[in-house]
Amino acid sequence: MRKALIFIATVVMWSMCMPTMADKYYNQLLKSKDGELKYKGALEYYEKGDYKKTIRLLEDISSQYKGTEKSENILYLLSTSYFKRKDYIASAHYYQTYVNTYMRGKNYPECLFMLAYSEYMESPEPELDQRPTMKAIEHFQLFIEQFPYHSQTDSARTLQAELYDKLAEREYLNAKLYYNLGDYRGNNYRAAIVTAQNAITDYPDSKYIGELAFIIVKSKYHEAIKSVQEKLLDRCEDARDECYYFIQEHPDSKHQKEVEKMAEHLQEIIENYIK
Repeated sequence: MRKALIFIATVVMWSMCMPTMADKYYNQLLKSKDGELKYKGALEYYEKGDYKKTIRLLEDISSQYKGTEKSENILYLLSTSYFKRKDYIASAHYYQTYVNTYMRGKNYPECLFMLAYSEYMESPEPELDQRPTMKAIEHFQLFIEQFPYHSQTDSARTLQAELYDKLAEREYLNAKLYYNLGDYRGNNYRAAIVTAQNAITDYPDSKYIGELAFIIVKSKYHEAIKSVQEKLLDRCEDARDECYYFIQEHPDSKHQKEVEKMAEHLQEIIENYIK
């Protein structure tokens, strides 16, 4: 009985190590010098959703078919296969190549959108380098301008807005950092104000507008109350006016009461100064 079990286990292990018919077929394709055979095989694997094998075969023959009718489809299939495998850097590269090469190609609109979408997927956290984000915004904008009535245009606008919000969040975090530094080694409140003001100008539709405006108020308030005597009145008046503007422009803000208290305090300082 023991020998029989060992024999069965050995047979099972041996059969697992043997290549299947499908493996043999794929290996034959890889070794083949017939570009047409590899192309047809790549199409078969693409339809089955085996994008790894599709990529390997197409990359083997891409240079062979450069400048031919099949070249456009090879680029399209490579781009899509890499995207399906979540290799967004590679998919962006191939989509970019397609867009640059086949501006009148049948898949041009899709490839332009997917180029932007690949870059969108590569967009990092707000604290990191935002060059992929900027590229995605640029390509979404190009898609929107070239295809204003395309079925994907609304999606392009939505995704682009998300990316703009990410850039606004980055500036918000920078402004917040300056505010938290306060007067450490200089007047960081001024840097917080300028950073937040620039962000509001650059990203007027961002969901961070309210928080950016609040940073401006807080920074002007603390800058004012810590001012030397000759700058005190002007800065307090400016900060008070900023409080009033915030209260008017952001009536539903969770910071309303805090801003009202700051405005009252600033008004007291102003009145005492005038006396």
